[in-house]
Amino acid sequence: MDIEICTLSGYNDVGRNMTAVRVGNEVVILDMGVSIQAISTYEKEEGSTKLLSANELMNIKAIPDDRKIEDWKPLVKAIVLGHGHYDHVAAVQFLAGKYKCPIIGSAYTLEVLKSILRDDDIKLPNKFTSVERDEVIKISENIKIELISMSHSTLQCAMVAVHTPKGLILYANDFKFDNDPVLGDKPNFKRLNEIGKDGNLLALIVECINGLVEGKTPSEKVARELVKNVLLEIDAKDKAIFVTTFASNIARIKSIIEFGKKLKRKIVILGRSMSKFNEAAENLKLVQFSRDAEIIGYGGARRRKLKEIDQNRGKYLVITTGSQGEPGSVLDKIVTKQLPFIFREGDFVLFSCRTIPVPSNIINRANLENMLKLHKVKIFTDLHASGHASKEDIREFFNMVKPKNIIPSQGNSEMENSVAKLAEELGYKLGNNIHLVTDGQRLKF
Repeated sequence: MDIEICTLSGYNDVGRNMTAVRVGNEVVILDMGVSIQAISTYEKEEGSTKLLSANELMNIKAIPDDRKIEDWKPLVKAIVLGHGHYDHVAAVQFLAGKYKCPIIGSAYTLEVLKSILRDDDIKLPNKFTSVERDEVIKISENIKIELISMSHSTLQCAMVAVHTPKGLILYANDFKFDNDPVLGDKPNFKRLNEIGKDGNLLALIVECINGLVEGKTPSEKVARELVKNVLLEIDAKDKAIFVTTFASNIARIKSIIEFGKKLKRKIVILGRSMSKFNEAAENLKLVQFSRDAEIIGYGGARRRKLKEIDQNRGKYLVITTGSQGEPGSVLDKIVTKQLPFIFREGDFVLFSCRTIPVPSNIINRANLENMLKLHKVKIFTDLHASGHASKEDIREFFNMVKPKNIIPSQGNSEMENSVAKLAEELGYKLGNNIHLVTDGQRLKF
C-alpha cells in the first residue's frame, strides 16, 4: 500500500494552505485556505473577488489549485481542518462542495467556518463533523484522524495526525509551545512524546514561518504584559485609545478588554472579522465579551458609534481591525476619511501584532503608520508574541516526535531552507529524508 502526499499549496510561501494524503485508494485533505495577500491585492487593483470563479481564483493564486489532484477526487474521504485561520479554512467555500465527504474540525474551527459561509451566503452539501481533540476517529478502512491539542494564536487549535497502516503522518501547520496560555489549552506534550517513543512517525509536515527566528517563541502572557505596560502607564486623559490586533486572537482581545475596564473606559470592538471570530467564541460559550464590550461589525451602527467616540474620546477604548494596514479595515477607513472619526494630536494607537512578512502587508502597514503620524498620533508597535514556533521550538519538536521524514511548509524558500538546515544538524539528510518541495508536488513513501 502506497502512502502519497500531494503538497498542493502553502509550500512556496506563507498562506493558502492545503495538503492531500493518499493511503492506497483513499484520500484525506488537510486544510483549504486562502491567500489573504492575493485577495487583497486583486480587490484593490481590479475589484471584488466575489465575481471570480473558483478556477479564476486559482489562477490568481488566491486559493489552492486542487486541479492537481483531479484524479484523486473520487477517493477523498474527509476534509480535515487544523484551526480556524482564514489561510487554513476560508477556501472551503470555493472548493469543498466538489468532494462528497464530511468537513472535520474542532467545534470552534467549524463555528468560524460557518460564520464565513453565512456572511457570503454560501451553502455547502458537505456534512460538518465536530470532533473532540485528542481522540482518534475512524474515517475509512485505512485512515484514522486525531486532532492533537496545540497552542497557537486562536482557539481550539490542533496538529492533525493521519493514522495509516504504514505509519503516522503528522501535519503541524501552525503551532507554538505555550505552557501558560492566557486562554485555551496547553500543547499535548504527553501525546507528542508518545509518538516519538512509538517510532512510527513516517512523515512530519512542519511550519516554517519563524524558521529564521532564533530561540523560543514567548508565551501569550508576554504579549499581555507588553499591552498592560502601555495601557496602564500612558497618560491618556481626554485622548482616544485604539488598539488593533488580529481578529482571531481571542486571548489578546480578552487581555485588552480587561485593561480597558481597569482604565474605566467603555470598550468597543469594531470590524467585520472581529465580529465573526468573537461571535463564534461566544456561540460556544468560550468567552462572553459582549458583557463587557459593545461589538459592532459594520454598517450604520459603526458610523454612529465612531461619531460618538469622536465627541467623547476620553471615555472609550476601541479594539479594531487594521493591524496590517489592510484596505477596507476600520483603521484604514478612518485615516482615508471613509469613516467619521478624526485622529487628533496625542491620541494613541497600539499595534498588538506583528506585520505579516509579505510585500503588500509591509507596504500597507507603512502607509497606515505614515497617515497616523501626519495626525501626530502616538504609536506603539510590536506589543505581541508570535503564534508560531521559533527555531529552538522546532528543534525540540523534532527531538520529541522523531520523524522518519521531514517536509518543511508554510514559508518562503529562505524560511524552509533554515528549517532544513536545522534538521541536518540533527542528522537528517537533504534529498533523503528532508524534502524541500514546491506547490503541487507528490511524494510517495
